[in-house]
Amino acid sequence: MSPTVEINQYQIPVKNLDKIFWPEEGFTKADIINYYISIWPYLAPHLEGRPVSLVRYPEGVKGAFFYQKNILDPPPWVNTFPIQNEQKIINYCLINNLETLIWTLNLGCIEVHPWLSTISNLNHPTYLIFDLDPMEPATFSDSVTIAQSIRVILNELKLEAFPKISGATGIHIYLPLICRYSYEQTSTFVKKIGTIIIKAFPNLATNERKVSLRNGKVYLDHLQNLPGKTIASVYSLRPFPGAPVSIPVTWEELSRFHPGRFNLINTLERIKTTGDLFKPLLDLKQKLPDSLL
Repeated sequence: MSPTVEINQYQIPVKNLDKIFWPEEGFTKADIINYYISIWPYLAPHLEGRPVSLVRYPEGVKGAFFYQKNILDPPPWVNTFPIQNEQKIINYCLINNLETLIWTLNLGCIEVHPWLSTISNLNHPTYLIFDLDPMEPATFSDSVTIAQSIRVILNELKLEAFPKISGATGIHIYLPLICRYSYEQTSTFVKKIGTIIIKAFPNLATNERKVSLRNGKVYLDHLQNLPGKTIASVYSLRPFPGAPVSIPVTWEELSRFHPGRFNLINTLERIKTTGDLFKPLLDLKQKLPDSLL
């Protein structure tokens, strides 16, 4: 029989706990599970009620990966939510409890990818995201320059936003909203702010969709704000060298921390020190200016 972990009176199967997912560092599936158990109290509020896409790495970060959206015949502790997608219905997983999260990890998931909206109001996101992705030879430092410029514009609009380092090379800026804007409106808002930034930094920023035409600039991806799009959650592990974590930082810290500063080993200590820097996303309800929608 496969070993199990008891969570909330459920016996969750956890096989191949010694399987190595990061060959250079030697981090195993057990390390992944222990990490997520330790940070679950901070992660849980940011996942509750949100459909998630599963990204499975059955052979670790060096192997092939695939996305799974449709969950068929889940165990009793896994809740799903049906969403109509063109001609079919997709049963998305809801990570509303720790036992479900452990179940996804046992399937080989490393990252957590939630929607920007919840099932209580699926068509209206609770936040929008500025996704800043530097294309080489652009650097993380270039992303910081763009992020701080976005902050200046948002401050002028009397809007508060919260940055996190992606755990890769980029930056994610979250702007919490009153739950009434469509995905089309939030995507339009991000695109319009991006256009202002591109005009100010034509040699540093772009919204060009073709990778070959981005010419080593920071890509401002407003399309990340469309229905069904997901992005690595706050406190999610990323499948890159060093097992980095996508973690919130203060605006002042952005220029001081490199993208891999926090990882599977030191993230919990960081959160214990700072608390959940993304907690305002749970309660702050902001209105967008009509002129930018």
